[in-house]
Amino acid sequence: PASADAADNAILSDGELAALPALYAQAAANAQAVGFDFVDVKCCHGYLLHECLSAKTRPGRYGGSFENRTRLFCDIVSAVRERCPDLQIGVRISLTDEIENGFGVADEIENGFGVADATTENANDSVALQEPFAFLQLLQDLGIRLINQTIGSPYYCPHLQRPASFPPSDGKPVERDPLFSVAEHLKITRRCKQAFPALLFVGTGYTYLQDYLPHVAEFEVGAGHVDFVGLGRMILSYPQLPADHLAGRAMQRKSICRTFSDCTTGPRNGMRSGCYPLDPEYRVRPEAKIVRGLRPKK
Repeated sequence: PASADAADNAILSDGELAALPALYAQAAANAQAVGFDFVDVKCCHGYLLHECLSAKTRPGRYGGSFENRTRLFCDIVSAVRERCPDLQIGVRISLTDEIENGFGVADEIENGFGVADATTENANDSVALQEPFAFLQLLQDLGIRLINQTIGSPYYCPHLQRPASFPPSDGKPVERDPLFSVAEHLKITRRCKQAFPALLFVGTGYTYLQDYLPHVAEFEVGAGHVDFVGLGRMILSYPQLPADHLAGRAMQRKSICRTFSDCTTGPRNGMRSGCYPLDPEYRVRPEAKIVRGLRPKK
């Protein structure tokens, strides 16, 4: 029904946004009460604070200028710190809304964050990174040091945000080697670390490297290009990988994530996320056959 569609896509009013910091603070207090040392105020992957960063045409207190677009984030940080002064804060941020047309250039997003308008004369990645770097400076000024930088969103560019041999059920077929997307992650992370050496960066996008993941990760950390390497999909299939590598044990090749994207296709279609191809528990679940049938043709 049209009314349901409207409700699902309703734009939050300024008053509704202003009420959120107190709810974030309560959630942070709950996390601290059960033993967490920090919370992630997420500004990535199409979540609300990511949308706020690109709200360039929104009127009112939360849109238009960079100060307005970061207002809700700053208010949330302030509320969390007032409620939980000893709780640390980290941030995961999508640093660019790039889709297809080269680093930082928006050919499908009119008002993306971290992009240079495709019509802009001499548009390049330096232009695109002006606002992301301004946000990183804001984090540094706020005393927030733990940053997990990512790019894009799983909803409009999963091939870039999560490089994979096979796309999820709602993704497009792979048009070029996903290593190009891995390189985008590495490149922007290097730029960020070089510009903000005092911040602690957690690298993203490594799983597609598969057998070579530990070697690339060691190089990037050892060269000072990143401080930590974060693993997502790989941990679903092979949670022992970091321990095996650090102990000098051979990798369990049958457990290495081969990026079938089933862990994404499952929740996209109302099923739980897990490694259906490699995890013995998930492989025998009734959903496994359904998930396999939803894989796009390569």
